[in-house]
Amino acid sequence: MGMRRTILAGFAAALAHAALAQTAALPATYTGPWRDALPPDGWTFSGLGAPDYLPGFDGFGDGAAKLDGTGDYISVRFAAPPESVSFWIQGFSFSGGVFRVEQSIDGTNWLTLASYAPPPTNATFQTFGLSHHARHVRFLYAARVTGNVGLDGIVVAADPAVVIDRVVIADGIARVWILPTETGRNYALDVATNLPAAAAWNRIFISEGTGGELELIDFNFDYPRYYRAVALPPSGRKTVVRRPGKSPWRP
Repeated sequence: MGMRRTILAGFAAALAHAALAQTAALPATYTGPWRDALPPDGWTFSGLGAPDYLPGFDGFGDGAAKLDGTGDYISVRFAAPPESVSFWIQGFSFSGGVFRVEQSIDGTNWLTLASYAPPPTNATFQTFGLSHHARHVRFLYAARVTGNVGLDGIVVAADPAVVIDRVVIADGIARVWILPTETGRNYALDVATNLPAAAAWNRIFISEGTGGELELIDFNFDYPRYYRAVALPPSGRKTVVRRPGKSPWRP
């Protein structure tokens, strides 16, 4: 009997460890139900109240989460670089407390993205940019005095990876081809003349994605030159920033 208990305890510990090791694939999206649902991989629901707020805030009709006590939280753990977190939030008779949205690299040390005291009294859609290095997002009822907080439609968006496929240099102009790109999202070409140059990148060209390959141009090429391509938040407008004049290409 003692051996059986030891085996069961070890099995339970292994399951707990496996659960902790799970991560959500990005983009990570969840709309409900909340209180009585099994969280998806990488998600944790802790202390949620019952019943969910029905029909919810995001239009899907599957309820909004109810956080009704100090220490209640919803967290998402992921393995890939994120771009942003979006969600719907509403306070219910909230007074005197603090509700926070946080990000973390290691799941131990947290940086506050937003602190609500109180949250909006009507369901409101919010979006916050995330650090490229963040791997955890948490919605935490840090201190409750009175009232509850409702959350719904949580999305952690992936950081769109941009690859410089090739660079063609001729007549003092560098044409930089990147992929993949998204229609409606702007992409920027940054240049530096030395590395490391964390604070010395200069943005010289911006253009809208095509859904495939995209050409970005440096009209003023000269040695030395380092390039990086950056995906910007989606935009409906195409903007091109050009630097007049050309300098001779030195081999």
